[in-house]
Amino acid sequence: MDAAVAANAMLAVVYSNACGIGGDAFALVWDPAEGRLHGFNGSGRSPAGLTIDAVRAAGHDRMPSRGPLPITVPGAVDAWSQLLVRFGRRSLADAVRAAADTAERGYALTAINARSIAGFLGDFDDAARAVFAPSGRAPAPGETLRQPLLAASLRQLANGGRDAYYGGPLGAEIARAIQEAGGVMTADDIAAHHGEWVEPISTAYRDVEVATMPPNSQGITALIALNVLTALEGDSRWGPRGAPGEALHAQIEAVKVAWSERDRCVADPERGLADVPSLLSPQHAAWLASRLLPDRAQRYEALNPPGGGTVYLCAADSNGMMVSLIESNYMGFGSGVMGGSTGIMLQNRGAYFSLEERHPNALAPRARTLHTLMPGMLLRDGRAKVALGAMGGDGQPQTMIQLVTALVDDGLHPQAAVDRPRFVVSTEAPGAPLGPLQIERDGADDAVVADLAARGHDVSLVEPRTPIMGWAQVIRREPDGTYSGGADPRADSLAAGL
Repeated sequence: MDAAVAANAMLAVVYSNACGIGGDAFALVWDPAEGRLHGFNGSGRSPAGLTIDAVRAAGHDRMPSRGPLPITVPGAVDAWSQLLVRFGRRSLADAVRAAADTAERGYALTAINARSIAGFLGDFDDAARAVFAPSGRAPAPGETLRQPLLAASLRQLANGGRDAYYGGPLGAEIARAIQEAGGVMTADDIAAHHGEWVEPISTAYRDVEVATMPPNSQGITALIALNVLTALEGDSRWGPRGAPGEALHAQIEAVKVAWSERDRCVADPERGLADVPSLLSPQHAAWLASRLLPDRAQRYEALNPPGGGTVYLCAADSNGMMVSLIESNYMGFGSGVMGGSTGIMLQNRGAYFSLEERHPNALAPRARTLHTLMPGMLLRDGRAKVALGAMGGDGQPQTMIQLVTALVDDGLHPQAAVDRPRFVVSTEAPGAPLGPLQIERDGADDAVVADLAARGHDVSLVEPRTPIMGWAQVIRREPDGTYSGGADPRADSLAAGL
């Protein structure tokens, strides 16, 4: 746990284009002492003063994705604190000290860093532009970026703990900056935040148990899709999968029908829309499978906007503890709003809210919206064996399915599973039907592409190892107690051990 939080703190500095202490965090923790899997939901709520009428009065007919209105209370720092208190051996100060030093000293930008800054520069407020483009232009790869304001904030956390953020000077300055930008979040909104320990959810796939977070996480989407794949094996309409694209067609259609279930009922759990046992029942999987056609791709309405800007990491130790942790600003640098003098970029997770009162994710005061973050674990014989996950917004459940099938069905090494070419199904625009299918060019030959096209898929081939496929990471515990790892070549990733 110490390693996981310290790594996340460092990523909040050197990958601030995807995560940071203005975002949320979710985690699964396998505790070998208890022989039990724990879940932590670190998603923040909307401000108490934010209503549908207030957003419409500000001139919006749909929830904006940038600016102060989609900012929800950041939950990452509270998550770090609670995770360390329960499972860590060292302090929050220890976890953030190296990150603070790096933010102060500066670091060389990678190509991904520089490309992200250039792409988001037009969405930044003045405070963010002063940090990320101090010379008035987007920096190039290899240039040194310093974040002294963020360094100071991390040191405030080291000295004052979570209370420096929630109810302290950091939260007060963040609230001031949001209100100055036209938002309504208050210091009281931030001070009231506390993440929750929750029971993970799981389903059986082959001889493993696939576990993830319950709603409001979208993790149940992957579990539903895996159940549908299992149901299809007993569906006589599908028969032996001998055609070039048939197995891939089954995965894609399972993803799409599971995604439609996500958009129908995954929301703030306090709304009671998602009946998890029913959604994960064999009967429900069989019904969903009956809606799929072996010779025809179908489309389902997507009710939520696409997007993604996240980091996933996992850690394990010699005692068998495993941590699967995911943390995010949501869309890259999030809202584009910096928390004033804190140097903290603030997430735009509220972009997932709807301004339609009857929508499952309708905006309301102090509400949590559907959340893309979904760490995963695989258990065998009741014990955790694999920590896995990926960034990628709506693509996360799709990547998890591909990782699970690679590891379980095909018996691949974690690195081979991560390296394997992937697909992602996306939307043409927010609110448009699901359908466009992108496959990494080295993952489908001409026969597969022709077969998928004949079934009605809108197929396009993209460059291999493209970041649009998400950045996945995997740790697997081997029978002798050692570990194997897989780090995604699509990002600046690393698998390492001591």
